[in-house]
Amino acid sequence: MAVPFIARYDRLTMALDPETEARLLAKLVRRGILDEAATRTLFADAAKLQAEGRSVSLAAAAIRRGLIEKDRFIQYVRTDGEDAPELTGFSYVEKIGEGGTAHVYRVKRGDGVTLAAKVLKPEIAANPAEVTAFLAEAKLLRSLEHENVVRGVKSGRIDGWYVSLMEDIPGETLLEKIQGDGAVPEDDALFMILQAARALEYLRSQGVVHRDIKPGNIMVTPDNVVKVIDLGFAATGETEVDESEGTARGTAAYLSPEQARGQADLDVRSDIYSLGATLYQLVLGELPFEGDDEELVRKAVLDGLSAEATKDGRISQYTHYFIEKMMAKDRDHRYQDPAALIEDIESKVEGRDSMAADAADGGDDEAAERARKRVERMRRKRQRRK
Repeated sequence: MAVPFIARYDRLTMALDPETEARLLAKLVRRGILDEAATRTLFADAAKLQAEGRSVSLAAAAIRRGLIEKDRFIQYVRTDGEDAPELTGFSYVEKIGEGGTAHVYRVKRGDGVTLAAKVLKPEIAANPAEVTAFLAEAKLLRSLEHENVVRGVKSGRIDGWYVSLMEDIPGETLLEKIQGDGAVPEDDALFMILQAARALEYLRSQGVVHRDIKPGNIMVTPDNVVKVIDLGFAATGETEVDESEGTARGTAAYLSPEQARGQADLDVRSDIYSLGATLYQLVLGELPFEGDDEELVRKAVLDGLSAEATKDGRISQYTHYFIEKMMAKDRDHRYQDPAALIEDIESKVEGRDSMAADAADGGDDEAAERARKRVERMRRKRQRRK
């Protein structure tokens, strides 16, 4: 009996599931590498066999029919159709993200450990200043160790690519959660913000200001563990401020007023403001301010929060207070450090039947009890570490 083609891929530690096979073949058609008519016939024939209950490998069929050579196809598997770089010692799993300067891929190391590989784009790598910043971020991540901050593993050049290897975090960003589910229940949102605040307090203790806190840079795992990611804009005591550029870097919708003005003396209170904007979006399902980037920067500096949005009964008076205090225009009126915010949230979670009890429709005791238990588990874990 012939060995199934997929088994031969197993020996190469590159087994493909049917969905990945179909996606890759379709990509090769779009790029003109595979003949479109022949590939359509291949898909149709495979569908007929599958309807008869027979197992089909599209890759094996494409190679058998001479649409592509086996070695060439394996190369495309390793690089996701030449979208991902081939990195010695790692096998490609999938692309999981992309920013302005880098792609992020899920890769598997030779020992079977799955990691996230942030790879600097070639056109960005041509700029020495960008390379320096990329490697500085990677070095910073490797120096940090906190359960709510992404962990750096290794960085440097691999096969000519600048790569930062990090822990692979299962789950989704808070932005993806909002886009998929809409506004998040208040107790759940506060539990996420509580963990993010712990990350900010740790970063503060290490002399780090994140400068780009937003839902897209905060992940939550299936076990409801929050991880702050992407420290590409982070400032440390060693960061040199380019006065010609100011400090108005980050994401416009979440910039603190002082960051929007380009002030050079940013501290953790700027991150607290951005975390407040994140909480606003989590519980209300909308941004504090709307408009293009220029208008958002102006509103961050000049406009107050909409009283209608925060006082219409959709959120409790306590969460309204948190948002107002975190997003105060004057940073001296905000929480002065994340520890104060953490203490405030914890005291409200423990001291009330529900964080939503003052909303128009009454409380949610079950959600409040979940929140209290989560806080207690976090405290026990911290005590064990001590």
